[in-house]
Amino acid sequence: MKIKLAWTIAFLAGLASASIICGAQTFSGQAFTGAVPSSGMEGGPSASNAPDSRLYAEGTRAINEGRWPDAEAIFARVASEKSDHADGALYWKAYAESKQGQANSALSTCMELHRDFPNSSWIHECGALEIEIRSRSGQPVKPQAEQDENLRLLALNALLQKDEPRALAELQEILNGDSSEKLKQGALFILGEHHSNTTYAQIVRISYVEGDVRVWRGKRNERATGDAWEKAVADLPLETGFSLVTGAGRAEIEFEDASTLYLGENSALTFNGLETTAGVPYTELALLTGTASVDFKTSIPGDWFVLKTPANNITVTYPERFSARIDSYVDAMAVTPQDSGVLHLSGSSVQSLVKGKTIFLHHAALVAPEGAVDPNTFAAWDKWVADRVARRTAAMADVMKASGLTQPIPGLAEMQGQGRFFACAPYGTCWEPNSVDEAQQPGSNPPESQPPSAAASLAAARPGQAASPAPAEINEYDEFFPCFPAAIRYRMVRDAATGQQRIVDSILVTTPAQWNWAVCHSGSWVHRNRHYVWVAGHRRHHLEPGRWVKSGKTVAYVPIHPYDVKGRPPINRKEHVFAVNDKNGLSVERVKLDSERPVELLKSPPREFRNAPLPPLSQTDEPRMEAHEVRAALGNKGALAKAGGIPLNFDHRSQGFMIARQVMQGNRSTTVIAPLVRPSSSYQSRSGGYSGGGGYRGGGSSGGGGSRGGGSSGGSHSGGGSSTSSSSSSSSSSSSSSSSSSSTSTSSSAGGSHR
Repeated sequence: MKIKLAWTIAFLAGLASASIICGAQTFSGQAFTGAVPSSGMEGGPSASNAPDSRLYAEGTRAINEGRWPDAEAIFARVASEKSDHADGALYWKAYAESKQGQANSALSTCMELHRDFPNSSWIHECGALEIEIRSRSGQPVKPQAEQDENLRLLALNALLQKDEPRALAELQEILNGDSSEKLKQGALFILGEHHSNTTYAQIVRISYVEGDVRVWRGKRNERATGDAWEKAVADLPLETGFSLVTGAGRAEIEFEDASTLYLGENSALTFNGLETTAGVPYTELALLTGTASVDFKTSIPGDWFVLKTPANNITVTYPERFSARIDSYVDAMAVTPQDSGVLHLSGSSVQSLVKGKTIFLHHAALVAPEGAVDPNTFAAWDKWVADRVARRTAAMADVMKASGLTQPIPGLAEMQGQGRFFACAPYGTCWEPNSVDEAQQPGSNPPESQPPSAAASLAAARPGQAASPAPAEINEYDEFFPCFPAAIRYRMVRDAATGQQRIVDSILVTTPAQWNWAVCHSGSWVHRNRHYVWVAGHRRHHLEPGRWVKSGKTVAYVPIHPYDVKGRPPINRKEHVFAVNDKNGLSVERVKLDSERPVELLKSPPREFRNAPLPPLSQTDEPRMEAHEVRAALGNKGALAKAGGIPLNFDHRSQGFMIARQVMQGNRSTTVIAPLVRPSSSYQSRSGGYSGGGGYRGGGSSGGGGSRGGGSSGGSHSGGGSSTSSSSSSSSSSSSSSSSSSSTSTSSSAGGSHR
């Protein structure tokens, strides 16, 4: 089990009247304590003109320089003089002993502090140190034994690493009891930062789509997709093993940390790794050909982005930001920064990045291709991207301010103007749509302005299929809760002729709502005024935001509550819940469970609801892509659509794009078909399973070809590749003006990625 210790301590220190921790922000895995003495802190050398001040100052210097034996000796001498700084000296002596691995000596020194200076403020510091020492030795302090609330929370945090069930039970006791508001806030924060070491599918989606954008959803999903290419839609969840290709179209992709990537026309992007472990996302992408503009904002400690091309890699890690346009060629990667910064090349070489100035990289080295870059080639595209980035940034800032969130969550920008935030003590800030009656509800008819539902899209693509004779029903539904599991929202049967799964009923597939993605992948729910409201929170949900329970013969789905604790009955079971019955046609009914009957928390969904079907999409033709050499592109002033390219063909067996290459066999040059690779590394999509069956696929709409946000038509754009197909050959783009700026530090390497 993991928890970001520095965040926990920083929060608890903010709750405390006296400082527990001083110094710079640390990363997960560092010690609970680690205060560094300075001239401005209590007990420091400037605190008084006591006789021991000079010696005490020498001790603080030894601490700052990591000279633990010297610090121990100096502070032992100060403590023995029983002068003004004796109590502080005992703490720092214990601290230095702990740093040298002398746990018993450090604990004895803290006991001496308690005995000789019972009213000293340094007792609090030694209490925190004792919790850390005992936690390291596998003997966590009993939280109930701590009278001080801050130390009790630190003890609970330590216990969570050693005995999770016991710690969770004590945390729930705090949350549901009559503890102080400060203690409840601390307990809630600890729960929010507590993550298991399980690896889940990262929360990633297509947040905007325009024109010809096609998706292949991986080998793992071939039974559901028929191993076919499909038309991509907004809010489509993306997973490891997927491939995305554009013709005369473009797409915006949002990642779990709210970073974005904008895929330009005639481009191919594969998703080699989209995963989250212990709350930390890892992203590995491959831009095989074409153009992608990135706005990577690594907001989570440990966050890691790797963008690969046939010629080079770009790696961005926390806390860096990287905003640039990347053009992928067979023989080079072109990087055009949208902000100033630096690029770390192989070895110790550092390349300054100037906004708007393109550099070319090949195997982590700068190259100077022949020909000049036409600055107007990408002007319209860069403006369009800059405008979307600026609007998203402003929208997220607005919603974060209204919600009280301190870091972005996926889908946050789309919540702007869609509802109202209001105080809902003791949980924090709540939110509901502008009108619950008009909010998306199962069974409601979509407005004409919205794209058709996923099921309608599927029916249009496959008109020969009949609907289910026993459709789902929603009874007495007046709730705002859009986050039903996909197994409820889509009803599947196996086609006897083909053996493939097909959707026969989708009455629970609801009208697209812009705020669905955010409220279904983070936060929690409380019941107010006969309906549920969303409680703003930064904890992300990789599984469905609800719990399955059973009471008597009733099986129900219960929205998660802010105070829910793993393995314990959900709090909202006492409110209206959603009883699910699949015997005579699926029905979902709002009910109150019998308070006289016990409620059992199910370890997994009922058998008939365990498989999460993919959102249905319309099938389309397989794309035909081309890769290009940078010299050909510059020779044509960037007019890649007119330049001859190297054909790329998608190979379903290897799950990747293949390219014709010239190789020498003996004294003859021979053409072979091989994967598009760089030396010692392949960038084709790889399929893989994660806990939770590939991640939560709910909370989004899968309209049959609609786009979100729109854009103005005009201009033209050609990236580092081109695409042709039997269904689309025209080109289009959108442009609008805006700008954003920041600095970044990234790394570029020719080898594989490092985790």
